[in-house]
Amino acid sequence: MWPPRSVAITDRRHLAARGDGGEDDALVAFVAAMATAGVDAVQVRERDWPDARVLRVTRAAVSAVRGSACRVLVNERAHVAVAAAAHGVHLRGTGMPVRRVRSAWPERLLIGRSVHPGDDDADAAGADMVMFGTVFASGSKAADTQVAGLPALTAWADRPGMAPVVAIGGIGVDRCAAVRDAGACGIAGIGLFVQAWQQGPSALAAVVREVHAVFRDRERAE
Repeated sequence: MWPPRSVAITDRRHLAARGDGGEDDALVAFVAAMATAGVDAVQVRERDWPDARVLRVTRAAVSAVRGSACRVLVNERAHVAVAAAAHGVHLRGTGMPVRRVRSAWPERLLIGRSVHPGDDDADAAGADMVMFGTVFASGSKAADTQVAGLPALTAWADRPGMAPVVAIGGIGVDRCAAVRDAGACGIAGIGLFVQAWQQGPSALAAVVREVHAVFRDRERAE
């Protein structure tokens, strides 16, 4: 589904690597589990991996979600996303403007962009999704990371012509309604999805259902 109600972000440090494939196989298994549970999109965000490794793992991830509605996005590296036949690329807030990436790569490529308070919305113009944060304090961010809060999320979502806004940062199921009411179309995160995945397929599916149910309420209202 697009725009996404749920975006799981990879961080192989939180995944238990087993067998000869190690971290690579664990990450692909995580992506496959997200697709099976109904997550709308997964962002492959292993920033320190070389292009060749990201390409290899992304190709496997794309194969793993085939037949599902889940979309695979590659963090920052549009050339890798295209080579891997991924569904899209997600640009960092300090990355190239969306329009520059859009002009260089196939029209089919979904483009997301991270945004923060004070960013120039012109850099996000033309995106298929913007990911706004950090909304609440998050365990995956440094202690001195700026917390934007709900009013800042609303201000960004209310900008004229803005792409659908996905909220990120310290968001669990209990905070989905708050970010929905602030204007978000969905949520993104690492911990929420990893923790549910570690509890097994049923627990993960239940969490995804709960998240999606909150944002279905928004869809009905619109």
